[in-house]
Amino acid sequence: PFYQASLSSFTTFSLFFTYYFYYTIFLNYHHYLIFFFFFLMIRRPPRSTLSSSSAASDVYKRQPFSSLPIKVGPINIFRVPVGHYGMVFVGNDPFLVSSEDGGLFAVNNPAFRYMGSIKIGETYINHSTIHIIRVPKGSYGCVKQNNVPALLPPGVHVFKTDDFVLTKFASLSDESVTFETITRFFVPKGNIGLAWRDSQPIFFQERGVYLVDSPMFRYVESVPIETPKIILGSRKIITVKEGMVGVSHHKGQLKILPPGRHVIEDEEHVFDEFLSTQQKSLNLTKDSNPSQLLMVCESRELVRIGIQASVFYNIRDPKLAVIKIGDVKDIENFINDTATAVITTIIRTTSLAEIAQSGHAMEKGTGMMGGEQQHQQLQRQDSGAKEGEDFEPNLPFFDRMHADFISRLQENFLNEYGIFMLHVRIGDFKVLDEDISQSIANHASTTAATQAKLANLEGNRQIDLVNKDSDFRIERMQADVDAHRMTTNARAKAQAMKEEAQAQAEALKIQAGARMEATKLEAEARAASIRVIAEAEAEATRAKGDAESERATKLGSIAFGREVTLAEIHANMVEKSMAGVEKVVYLPTEMQKNPFALFSQDALSKVVATK
Repeated sequence: PFYQASLSSFTTFSLFFTYYFYYTIFLNYHHYLIFFFFFLMIRRPPRSTLSSSSAASDVYKRQPFSSLPIKVGPINIFRVPVGHYGMVFVGNDPFLVSSEDGGLFAVNNPAFRYMGSIKIGETYINHSTIHIIRVPKGSYGCVKQNNVPALLPPGVHVFKTDDFVLTKFASLSDESVTFETITRFFVPKGNIGLAWRDSQPIFFQERGVYLVDSPMFRYVESVPIETPKIILGSRKIITVKEGMVGVSHHKGQLKILPPGRHVIEDEEHVFDEFLSTQQKSLNLTKDSNPSQLLMVCESRELVRIGIQASVFYNIRDPKLAVIKIGDVKDIENFINDTATAVITTIIRTTSLAEIAQSGHAMEKGTGMMGGEQQHQQLQRQDSGAKEGEDFEPNLPFFDRMHADFISRLQENFLNEYGIFMLHVRIGDFKVLDEDISQSIANHASTTAATQAKLANLEGNRQIDLVNKDSDFRIERMQADVDAHRMTTNARAKAQAMKEEAQAQAEALKIQAGARMEATKLEAEARAASIRVIAEAEAEATRAKGDAESERATKLGSIAFGREVTLAEIHANMVEKSMAGVEKVVYLPTEMQKNPFALFSQDALSKVVATK
């Protein structure tokens, strides 16, 4: 701080200041900061001159800091608060002075002027030709420099110019912003941007942010891509959904657009409207007055009746319908007028009693005779009407009217106008003459009371039937329980007997197996024994045969032995031949003396010799 100082040890003292000029560009360009520090030597005046009236006394006069800035001749003393810029002029040149810790500045320049301070964080700082703009996040600044518009993105921007204007801050979330000749717009995903450039329509179908600087550009809007009708000047995008067709004219020629997406560039191709080919219903009114809920007709007795009727139809040939009738509104009016005239004619030939009887039957049966049941019933009746069958006179009036209506209009409408009449539905009717209506109401009350009594009697009868049926059901249930119990017991006994029989059979099976095994073992033992005996006998026979063979060989080697052998053979043969002879055997005369003469030794010798 500046203050007056004196030291007893010095006759004079000097105050030294450093004069320093600092010149820089802050942030971007054209921003100047000046710090002035100067050197000043002040000689202490003689004590005799220290008075309030002297000029030196005026120079050294104390001034408080609260009165900053202070200007004494060419000397300027000022303080810049923390976080502020000091706005100063040096001559006609503007400068901004700042200090991180809040500095005290002294400038020795007669052309210096201090204009005040401003917070560094202000969104817009303007000091003569110096402009600092802080664009917040999510925004951009609309400015003009030298009459040229520009959009500044978020951040700090510094300008030094005489011709600069900050117009506004705009949000980045805005779909479109137009500033002078600049247009910024955003096309969301799934949308189409519509705009004009040089008087020509343009479609932006890609998602993104667009920036256009042109005085001949004008952004209109963005619409969802599934919008059925997108039209901008001569360019059109028509999306026709299933169950609809598009009606358009190209150079005066009718063009029916099938379901799909159609891009039309020709300015002479004009789109008119969509036309439904689905089933539609139309409430019939006289004189095409939608506010009139009931269609007023007259019966054969000229009694005024209000009828609520609807006709159902669909368009089979859209081109024929548009050519013969007109647009959608014309088609609806034509169907309404024609159907109303036909129904009025039919009712005019019908008595009130028939209509009332039909209405009573309808209330008793299906209520309002509407909905899917009536539609199915009427469709079944249509088949008879198409084949040319005569209407049965005992059919309810509304059914006959439907058949008559269909027979009069269906084929004619389909061939002439391409419209197929499905059916007509009579929702309700009302007698508009008060006296007749009251009489019918009284009759209906009497009928309702009678029906209520009949219903009570029928209810009592039904209760008796239900009680009897309940008793019968109880008895039947008891019989079923008894039968089930007996069946269960019989099944249990049968199961026990079956299990016992299976156990006995299993035991017999085990015993038979044991016996079979024992028999098998016994047979194997006997077979082994027989085999051993046979082998022994065979061995004995073989030994005997060998002995006899040896004996016969020895005997055959001598004549006597041969005779002995023949004699033994002869004796054995005779013995065997006569074995078992218990009666007298007749022999020839020559053999009576010697029955064995047939077997003579000579014959035997021949036999033995042959062997």
